[in-house]
Amino acid sequence: MMRIRTLFSVLILGILMQVAQGASLKLPAILGDHMVLQQNAFAKIWGWTDPAGEVKVTTSWNGKSYTAHADDKGNWKVSVATGPAGGPHTVTIKGDITIVLEDILLGEVWICSGQSNMEWPLSRAETAEEEISLSDYPEIRLFTVKKHIAPRPVEDVSGAWEACNPESSQGFSAVGYFFGKKLHKALGVPVGLVNTSWGGTPSESWTSRAALSTFGDFDQQLDELYNTSDEEMEEAEKETARIEADIESQCDFNNLENIGYREGWMKMSHDDQEWNTLNCLVEWSTLKEIGMLEGVVWMRTRISIPGAWVGLPLVLELGPVDEMDVTYINEVEVGSSKIVANWNKDRTYQVPASAVTSGELLLSIRIVNTNAQGGLIGEPEQLRIYPEGDQKSDPVMLAGEWKYRIAYKFPKVTRLKDWHTPSVLYNGMLYPLKNLAIRGAIWYQGESNAGRAIQYRTIFPGMIQDWRETWNQGDFPFYFVQLAPYRYGTEYISAELREAQFLTLSKLRHTGMAVTLDIGNPDDIHPTNKRDVGLRLALWALANDYGLELVYSGPLFREQSVEGETIRIRFDHVGSGLLAKEGALTHFEIAGEDQLYHPAKAMIDGETVVVSSKDVAAPVAVRYGWTNTAEPNLFNKEGLPASSFCTDQWKRVTEKN
Repeated sequence: MMRIRTLFSVLILGILMQVAQGASLKLPAILGDHMVLQQNAFAKIWGWTDPAGEVKVTTSWNGKSYTAHADDKGNWKVSVATGPAGGPHTVTIKGDITIVLEDILLGEVWICSGQSNMEWPLSRAETAEEEISLSDYPEIRLFTVKKHIAPRPVEDVSGAWEACNPESSQGFSAVGYFFGKKLHKALGVPVGLVNTSWGGTPSESWTSRAALSTFGDFDQQLDELYNTSDEEMEEAEKETARIEADIESQCDFNNLENIGYREGWMKMSHDDQEWNTLNCLVEWSTLKEIGMLEGVVWMRTRISIPGAWVGLPLVLELGPVDEMDVTYINEVEVGSSKIVANWNKDRTYQVPASAVTSGELLLSIRIVNTNAQGGLIGEPEQLRIYPEGDQKSDPVMLAGEWKYRIAYKFPKVTRLKDWHTPSVLYNGMLYPLKNLAIRGAIWYQGESNAGRAIQYRTIFPGMIQDWRETWNQGDFPFYFVQLAPYRYGTEYISAELREAQFLTLSKLRHTGMAVTLDIGNPDDIHPTNKRDVGLRLALWALANDYGLELVYSGPLFREQSVEGETIRIRFDHVGSGLLAKEGALTHFEIAGEDQLYHPAKAMIDGETVVVSSKDVAAPVAVRYGWTNTAEPNLFNKEGLPASSFCTDQWKRVTEKN
């Protein structure tokens, strides 16, 4: 009998699905089961049906019904009064079919957007394992927008709402998660988080064509894009997705389907006679076959060691490897570095005694390079192996003839039709959300614009204004993360980008900035402490949007005054006082009319800092934390760091000639 009922249920379900597929009433993906609607607002419910068709929307929290008639293209929309936080509720939409949205909560809705540091999942954040295990918050709801590039604005995204739990949280934005968790715990209301982000993207990708056209910097790209057909764009998007998947697969050191693993290129039995040879150390870029290869290369060499070393643990030094590697001795993995940002870090690996089985060792290295030149990039004397605990008096040097084989070359994409193209992510991942009632947005981006800080002074606030006009919900709160320290190739470009971000605060109302100078990693563009980033963004929201009395920012430069041979700096957000962590203030510099900066002595004086130098008798300007990698130590007593700043108006590195 149970089997008959099951078959009957499947049959009925199939019939219902056929009916639904033939129906004209449809909703966007962002309106679905388990969603959060903005509380105490007029939230929009919208979708598509037959032209001139009638749609009736009923909300369970107040029992009210709203009627809409579709336009000549089938678009319909109603505004519903949501009331205070709570739930679960239902929303019933009746047209040629009836759709019931279930488990709907009323609460606070925030957009989370930006590039890789916003996209960075909770599973890869600091203390991820512990945090994920505790992430059972049924009143926090998560929606991740599927990546999509579009030449013109589209009407829908792909994705689905999920309740926050250990299964759903691990792939969600870590910054978004910690931000939402803080709001939920502080306010005691449901929180809906919409993550629409994409690594490596500049702000212009998230800005509309109309807004970008006012700057004049992107006209040619926009014109070419606008003339791209939907079919061409679809093919470009498929190619982009394929390339991203290829790169991700090759960067996965656990993917044993990649050719080197599959064919055992680290094994002593593997025949490498057909491999090419190179004189190591040599940069790949100087080799005709490799050149500026972005992809995967395996390198091998055989090492003769003294017989007395057999059975002893050894130390292998390779110098820096550009960018990622996994290294084997006699088929045994002895070490790896799987972080792109470690491209200039020396590799020192411990070789277990069990791998040292004879006087000849096979050294095999799989190197993955995602940008420009790669390979072993140190000095010949850095390549060596020696017994553990030895004084390195007589190491075996490894420079010389090595074998190599290219395993994979990352394919290229045209920049016209990828995720860097101006407006394509606005079109495909932001514009479709425009009807969603929100409280505000958080943003973590800037790395991809770091070489264009002067331009960022206008296009970033322009993007914020563009979003506000798109949503048509007034000047909603927009809180962003200031760049963390990182070793960018050109000096000062990060400091100048941080300045552009700081200047946005005075240009636009209801903006805020979370400073991260103390929680970054100069060797990693993706610092893993996302908890404090999310918490600092949440402080801005809790104080400014929810009325909590708390200090929500570190000291921000307000003004300077020249006092003889010193300059006095005044700040906003000093909290209960200024503080120099771990000793005297650092990273202050001072300059005179000659525009030459000198290291300065800085002293806290009440709510100000007084700066001077014996080398500058008539100072005119001060700067603080003005390098790419600066990790200075000025805080307020609430533990929030000061932003870097520069008081001069002199020409910047990123300023056009």
